Amino acid sequence: MPFTSDPRFVLLEAAYGTYLEAWGAWMVGHHRGLRDAIGAGLGSTLIDARSRLGRLLVSEPWDGLTSDDAAALQTVRACLPDLDGWAEPLDGQVFADALQAETRETGARGAGAPETGARGAARGSATTETTASLRRAIFDAWGAAMASLEVGAGRFDRLTVTSMLAREDDATRRHNLFLSMEPAWRTLNGDDGPASPYRRLLADSAARWQREGSPIDANAAGLGMDPTSVEPTMRRILGAFRAVAIGPGLVEPWDYRHRVGGLARRVDPLVPLARLREINDAHLRSIGADPATLDIAYDIHPRIDRPVIPIAFTVSEDIAVRAGDGTWTPAKPWVFATYAEGGIGNLEELLHESGHALHYAAIRTRPAMFSWPPDQTAFVEAVADVVGWTAHEPAFLKEHLGVDVTARESVIARFGSVALDAAWTLFEIELHRHPDRSPNQVWAEIAERDLGIRGHPEWSWWAGRGQLIDGPGYLANYALGAVVVAAVRARVRATRGNWSVGDPGWYGHVSDALLQFGGGRTPARLLEAFLSGPVTADALIANIEAGG
Repeated sequence: MPFTSDPRFVLLEAAYGTYLEAWGAWMVGHHRGLRDAIGAGLGSTLIDARSRLGRLLVSEPWDGLTSDDAAALQTVRACLPDLDGWAEPLDGQVFADALQAETRETGARGAGAPETGARGAARGSATTETTASLRRAIFDAWGAAMASLEVGAGRFDRLTVTSMLAREDDATRRHNLFLSMEPAWRTLNGDDGPASPYRRLLADSAARWQREGSPIDANAAGLGMDPTSVEPTMRRILGAFRAVAIGPGLVEPWDYRHRVGGLARRVDPLVPLARLREINDAHLRSIGADPATLDIAYDIHPRIDRPVIPIAFTVSEDIAVRAGDGTWTPAKPWVFATYAEGGIGNLEELLHESGHALHYAAIRTRPAMFSWPPDQTAFVEAVADVVGWTAHEPAFLKEHLGVDVTARESVIARFGSVALDAAWTLFEIELHRHPDRSPNQVWAEIAERDLGIRGHPEWSWWAGRGQLIDGPGYLANYALGAVVVAAVRARVRATRGNWSVGDPGWYGHVSDALLQFGGGRTPARLLEAFLSGPVTADALIANIEAGG
């Protein structure tokens, strides 16, 4: 049964659903190890689906639609930016190359529909393509440098070095580990001068934000927050965390991970690689979201016959389909990662990705609303962290690891990364407002004033996240999302109690209230109803202060 009686929009909506499923199938095939996904037909299917959708989009003026269909068309267009040229024939190899770049960038961003990488690269605008090519080249150079960091006689990747910083008890060795990343920082920001690669990208994104508006403001507004409140909210978060974790003095940047990594050093030996799925699945079953029942697939362990997944992500192979009798065939989510070791950090990330999978599995809406517009990204990340944050709950750790954890240990471990995301948010806001400023100086000011870390402007040590390159403003979604996560978790706790060790009705409750709508309802509307009021940072600040 179609969702509309307009025969024009029936065709368009079906084409959009076909395109989303072709995209999901290509992503799954590629990351499962189908090395020649283009030659195997998945790529050509995606190209055909994209071309058909493009032709339909430009075939009509699309006037005279009902209000529901007009809203659905608006969502489709928002999920598919840069539509110029979508109906033009595509060169298969050009699109194949773009897809390779897109798979990398999707992993950096997280769950969601395909973004601009494959589309922008394939559609042929000279200005856009030049900038996109530069961004990809810089990302690749930075990524290659971060994948081969020289530490003594060995070479390690960025995530491994970051983990080593949290575990290493000797300050001198931590200093050396920290400086092993300096060649990668230099790859991105050179000597911090006006001609540095990062500042060239910054000039482009700052001009775009000036023309089109800040994506940070858009995501804040999408959550129902006043965009002018973002900066004071980030500083409020940082002030609260610094009071609990750092104190009035300054710590060296190579000591920060160690300062916030005390809980991980204590419990990581209790979370070996073999227990990641065991604990993940047991918790999901306890909250009424058995991954087997929901048909969630995981491909998270390294093997020689598939690409390495540098950053975990979740994608849906299918979209939800409603039958004529009103029943639904749910989407089929896939969680991808490459976990070579266990630890509480990887457990939290796995639970976070499972949160994305639960979101996909809960959607019950028309195909045009299955994916989320860019201004809902913060909400999508927050929904996943509502599940992920449980990894640091004392009751959860007692249940699954048999350890007693204090509130302060939990707070410092959980919010150490949130504090960095808040600092990066301030960093990108300031630089996009004043792109002529030195990134090193801006970061040093924020680190010392707000986070309690000595600034060291002689190094570009802010350059540790790929999203700064291929997704300007994206890191703010994690910081804004943290505000939402704390508010949602506080509300659920108030109405249902602590679900850390189980609540069989939890998934049904959250799905009905927040998850089932896809892009069909704005986060601001959903959250206002769920929280019985606007989103504020009050719950997050209360969480942090509970560790003091």
